[in-house]
Amino acid sequence: MSTDNTTELLTQVAVRANALCQSVEDHAGNINATVNAKKAEMDAAKQQAHQDIQNYIAGARAEQSHTLLSRNQQMEPLGSGAIKGFNTIGLTSFEVTKEATIYANPGANDTEHTDAGVAQNFRSNVYNGYVNGPFHILRIKWTRDPEKAARLDDNWSNGYHQGALTTACYLKVISGSVGGEMQPVTQFGDGWQLLACRQKANHQGGAFRAPHAKLLLSSLTGEALICLFGTVSGYANLEANAWGRFAEFARPSDIANLTSRVSNLETPNLETPTA
Repeated sequence: MSTDNTTELLTQVAVRANALCQSVEDHAGNINATVNAKKAEMDAAKQQAHQDIQNYIAGARAEQSHTLLSRNQQMEPLGSGAIKGFNTIGLTSFEVTKEATIYANPGANDTEHTDAGVAQNFRSNVYNGYVNGPFHILRIKWTRDPEKAARLDDNWSNGYHQGALTTACYLKVISGSVGGEMQPVTQFGDGWQLLACRQKANHQGGAFRAPHAKLLLSSLTGEALICLFGTVSGYANLEANAWGRFAEFARPSDIANLTSRVSNLETPNLETPTA
């Protein structure tokens, strides 16, 4: 075989080899494209399934009713040094000022008790919609006993604070710091935040207890604006910032006290009318 024939055969082999390699690469490219397309479909389906589950959970939580387990969620103060129904502990001084009352239509029905613009500030940054039940925004100032843990409301042993429940409030720290089980859920404007903790009753311990230190006044001194602090039954839909004023029902102790008060009332003397 001549050198020319050998060269021609080698050239043909090389051409065919190149064509074969190109064919393999083309098939590999098609396979990769198909795999990537299927992977994208699976990722999209997985993401949609995850979103569907999240939507279902959020919808189920939104349909739950919640009963207030703590006292005085509207936060009516008791003088200038306490909040009605709150068991505030661990402080050497505690000042309470009713800054504003939020009610009905923004601006038209809200009340600025100190003319500090707190109601307007809350409306501008947190919630600017209609409010059925009025609630107060308090300014609290504290000095903590350095030897003790200071709790805004040490209420874990009162009422029915166990099982599935949620504790939350709207808070704006002006100075100092807070701590405890409650953590920021949503950061609003101008320092306002939704602070909360939730507990599931998915184990035996959860049916018997709940966090003791919900909101700690951590710093030695501090100042904050706060409203709607409370604990409710169930797992509230905090993902949608669905925290407002919840229904508070009469308790056996309330009824017993009322019955005692009624029984101590004097029966009026009523004259029988003459025929």
